[in-house]
Amino acid sequence: MEAELTSLLKEYGLNENEIKIFLYLVGNKELTAYTIAKETKIHRSTCYDILERLLSKGFVSIINKENKKYYYTNEISRVISQLKDKETILLSILPKLQNLEQKQETKVRILEDVEGQKQFNFDLFTRLKNKEISFCYMIGNTYASTLSSNIFIERLIKEIKSLKLNKRIEYKGIWDERFRNDKLISHYNNLGENRFLKNLPSKVGTIISDSFVAFLYTTDKPYVVEVKNKLIAEELKTYFENFWSMAKG
Repeated sequence: MEAELTSLLKEYGLNENEIKIFLYLVGNKELTAYTIAKETKIHRSTCYDILERLLSKGFVSIINKENKKYYYTNEISRVISQLKDKETILLSILPKLQNLEQKQETKVRILEDVEGQKQFNFDLFTRLKNKEISFCYMIGNTYASTLSSNIFIERLIKEIKSLKLNKRIEYKGIWDERFRNDKLISHYNNLGENRFLKNLPSKVGTIISDSFVAFLYTTDKPYVVEVKNKLIAEELKTYFENFWSMAKG
């Protein structure tokens, strides 16, 4: 459990020492920086710097008692509420940025690393929410590169279902036969229909929609290449439909 938690906190953006101090504080109440440094065996000056970062990120709070500063962890719900405030601001900015992108007629974009894949998935969700796409076809990818990416995808799919956005879109997915019983793919069943083929390549996934296609690489360095071009999307849709006729439910 702690290893999984550490992995998720790393992907959130905390480094090893930040995680070490945060998890130590979770198991204790209010502590001074001196005590924290001593118990975690992290140099005192370094410990102060780390506590300041955890304060700024909302994971830790501080209280003064008898002229001493004591640190304690915030409830995760408080951290989430702060993130939600920031998310609201960013979502209000998003349409304006999209208008700028359209004016610039961007044709290709490359999104690097795990965060790039998450960004692409969120953008896809936003397009669906804004009724910008009517279908989404997927070929060959297994699942995202990390635990947090998989959790992020599951969350988006659940949100799509709860908002009944899946009724606005035609979803079809073709996967390699060996992933038939995969937990993540079972979530995609909530969007539409999945079929399977044997010996299907799975290191690069393809997503086809109304006016764009995207290629998702799940190699050591994951990234997404997105091409906004209606003609290419229509051509690949035809290829997909041929594969679809050969695949098994």
